[in-house]
Amino acid sequence: MGVKTYLIDGRGTKNAACVTSRGELVVGDADYSSAYSAEAAVINTGYNFVGPVMGKQFVITAILLYANKLVGANDAAVQVYEASSATSTVVDKTILTVEMLKNSSRDITGIKLLVSVGKWVNIKTDDNTIFSTILGYYVDE
Repeated sequence: MGVKTYLIDGRGTKNAACVTSRGELVVGDADYSSAYSAEAAVINTGYNFVGPVMGKQFVITAILLYANKLVGANDAAVQVYEASSATSTVVDKTILTVEMLKNSSRDITGIKLLVSVGKWVNIKTDDNTIFSTILGYYVDE
């Protein structure tokens, strides 16, 4: 015998939790991911994915990278990082550092990485060209 219970948020919005038709309590992601792309075409240059939004933090749910045919024999060192501006090459906090071979791809999915408050998410490489996409959404601080 079950107990009838109502779960609502504590913010006064009266948003209620729900149960699926399979009896699962929905405790999933806060939102649906959006895709943000950047092409790192010039070496040692910061390229921006997303910037800070007042009162929000960004959650990265996937990172997709592709090193095209222009990457040289010594591979490409790629960094995805938090920065203090949209074009900064100064790494405030590393999100991902990876070496990529010519014509290779790297897909990192199923993650929930919370970006620091007030930070941009950028990418840079030491060899061109890296095509990149991050997926994610903003949540309240």
